[in-house]
Amino acid sequence: MGVILFIDTQTLILIIIAFVVLIIWGPSKIPQLARSFGQAVREFKRGSQESEPEPELIEIAKKLGIDPTGKSRDELLTEINNRLTQQKKVETRTTVDPKVLEIAERLGIDTRGKSEEELVKEINWRLSNK
Repeated sequence: MGVILFIDTQTLILIIIAFVVLIIWGPSKIPQLARSFGQAVREFKRGSQESEPEPELIEIAKKLGIDPTGKSRDELLTEINNRLTQQKKVETRTTVDPKVLEIAERLGIDTRGKSEEELVKEINWRLSNK
C-alpha cells in the first residue's frame, strides 16, 4: 500500500488500463493493436494534410485569378499568399510621390520597381556625391 501512495493518479490509471487491455486481448494481440493504432494515426495525419480547401478559400482564389482545381488547401493558401504579396509590391510601387519620381528621373535614376524610400535614398546619395 505504501508503494501506491508514491504513484500519481494518472500513472495509476494508465497501469489499470494496460492491465485491462492485457487481460481482454492477451499478450499476443497487443502488437497488432499497436500496429493498427499507428496506421490509424498515420492515415489521420495524411488526411488532415491533404484536406480539401474550404469553399471560401476557393472563392478567394478565383477572385485573385487562381485556378483551384486539383490543389490541396495548403497549396492554395501558398498560391494566394504569393499573389497577395505580388499585388502588395505593385501597390507600393504606384504610391510613390510624383515629385520624387520627377526628381529621380531628372537625376537619371532608374525608378522601375523601387519604393519611394529607395528612391529618396538614391536621390540623397546622388546629390551628396555631386
